[in-house]
Amino acid sequence: MSTSDTVVPFRSAPVAPALNRAFGLMLGPGLSREAIADLEYSYPGTLTEEMRSFLLSTCGLTVRELGALDLTGRWHPAEPMNVFQPCLTLAIDDAGRRWIAETSRQQGLPGPVWCIHREPAVAIHVSDDLASFLAAIGDTKRHGSLTQWLRDLRQEARTVWAYRQSLARESYQICRQDHGLRGWLAELPLGSYIYDLRTPSGVRGWPYGVRGPGAELHRCGRLPVFAVSAPAPASRWMQHMADIAYTGSGIGCFDAKLTSNGIGVTRDDWQEIRQFPS
Repeated sequence: MSTSDTVVPFRSAPVAPALNRAFGLMLGPGLSREAIADLEYSYPGTLTEEMRSFLLSTCGLTVRELGALDLTGRWHPAEPMNVFQPCLTLAIDDAGRRWIAETSRQQGLPGPVWCIHREPAVAIHVSDDLASFLAAIGDTKRHGSLTQWLRDLRQEARTVWAYRQSLARESYQICRQDHGLRGWLAELPLGSYIYDLRTPSGVRGWPYGVRGPGAELHRCGRLPVFAVSAPAPASRWMQHMADIAYTGSGIGCFDAKLTSNGIGVTRDDWQEIRQFPS
């Protein structure tokens, strides 16, 4: 079996990747049609005909500034943010940024492509599809400006975070005037922050961390319109059990664990219990 018949991360392939002089990138080997057919069972999302053709030429590439860009979905961990799923994790660079491409389209290459920063907690729209993303990488690489391009993305994330409050207000005013979005807006929890990225001009990013850890993320279908709401409150069951623990009414396993020190549950303990997520 040839190396291209085996669907493995391309950096593990026993053949050296080829140098694509047009893009200045190190390309991994292509896959056979049989390997691509086997890949479909584990591929995240829709493996379109266009993507199948692309995989015939390469299963990924290596860029020094970004590391390994995998196109098979078998090298990097799956994206944890459900508002982007299904998606393909292309790369996770040394800065911890996740580069992903949505794979919900029924035709064409995956996209849009996003760069998800950890600090600040902002997701930046990079390009409309995989082709334009790779073209941007190749162009900046040829001109020696890829590092600056990455710095610019970092600055965009900082700008989005700095103006996160005003961006949410502006987006809300735009969305509330859109009859097609009013139903979605009405279903959001009170106090949600809205971010509308449908306008292609300017910085296109949204601060998914604006409500802190555990916040709930929302999206209007597959539109680039997102919302961030506060973490869900404790369930009624958890509150009921906390009340039992505090008042001393009811004896059971839950109470036995909490009072194992023989002292009982203090008011501070009870307040802490009530903060537990459901």
